[in-house]
Amino acid sequence: MLRTINHYSLIAFGCLVIGVLGGFLTGHRVGFSEASDRTRLLPNGPVRCNPGPWGELIYTPFSIAAPDDILPIESIEQQGTRWFLAGYTADRFVSFLQGTSMTPEQQQQFLAPGVMQIRPDGIELTPSPDLVFALPEDARGKIYQSLAQSTENESQVNYLAKEDLKEQFANAGLSEETMMLFNKLCFERGDYLMFSGVAALLAHIPTFDEKVHFAKALTRQRTMVLNLHLTPGTDIDALEQYWDRGCWGTDVRTIFRSMAAIPGGTWMNILMILPDLPSSEIYDYPIAVDNPLVGPPVNRDCAWTALNFFQETPNNNFGKMDYVRQELDTNYVRLDGSPRYGDLVLIARPDGFLVHAAIYIADDIWFTKNGSNMVHPWMLSKSDDVLKQFEFQINPDQHLTVAYYRDKRIQ
Repeated sequence: MLRTINHYSLIAFGCLVIGVLGGFLTGHRVGFSEASDRTRLLPNGPVRCNPGPWGELIYTPFSIAAPDDILPIESIEQQGTRWFLAGYTADRFVSFLQGTSMTPEQQQQFLAPGVMQIRPDGIELTPSPDLVFALPEDARGKIYQSLAQSTENESQVNYLAKEDLKEQFANAGLSEETMMLFNKLCFERGDYLMFSGVAALLAHIPTFDEKVHFAKALTRQRTMVLNLHLTPGTDIDALEQYWDRGCWGTDVRTIFRSMAAIPGGTWMNILMILPDLPSSEIYDYPIAVDNPLVGPPVNRDCAWTALNFFQETPNNNFGKMDYVRQELDTNYVRLDGSPRYGDLVLIARPDGFLVHAAIYIADDIWFTKNGSNMVHPWMLSKSDDVLKQFEFQINPDQHLTVAYYRDKRIQ
């Protein structure tokens, strides 16, 4: 039934495409309460959700950024800028350079043995920070768009929605000079800015503290606190019908009936009724070091996150592409009607290539992890905010498609 969307076997890749910092991270798991300085309330206060079978919900938006102690500043600078142009030969790269406004001297610098390395599958470039900054705008745009064609560059390219840029760097403690350097390394593509060369930028920032502030701002994402209103007059049976899923139904019924009995009513954090795994993950960063004595590293990407939502203990096979494909084929069915709590969300490009998976919660709110690396937390997010994270993969005149699937085993 999932063959209505092609290439779903590559779902694990789709969750990797965002983030310049993820390839170098090590450390320990940090909980939300341990790093409260990484959260920041947004200007708007609580927002009432649309009415529906989920009950009376409000959410309070805030932004969250990776904690300072997992930002791999020194590792990024040491590795430097590494760009891979898939399918390029030396001759094709020479023609590519000649088709830009780069000076002959700049072209020769890119062709130098210390910068250009020929590989069987393409060309690897390791330009110096000064060479990265010296790129003229047309050459930068062509190189960035070529980088976007290969997953090997996923730790080297960032995509930022222009409308969110002010919020992204608000109160980040960055100097005008740093922001000017950042802007110089950006290229506009529709509603987004493509940014690459974070190692080059860090090399030009004079203090370590400001380097941390920049990297932290780059990881910032918008999330929320979601609350459900319960009163003695609430239709508990209707709420139970929506939120009662799988083995967690007894807990949900108990909590609803207890909360609804409070005189005058109360607002209940939705985490109280989520299954144990997502409620323990939310707002956390998956920065625990995998123990090699107990098996290979676990790929905690969007598919792992979504397919483990109702698991009492995580099934780490959901981080493997082949296993994910088998699970979807065997146990999930596409919905023709409206989704409900716990349904699987699959986001695809117009060509059918899957880019993301999430879990539907209520209204237009999803439980999501927008990248597989350690600077992407588990969180609740508006569907529009999630889609923004992946729209850079398509042309400005195209749209991502959203489809919902239900686990046949969970009623």
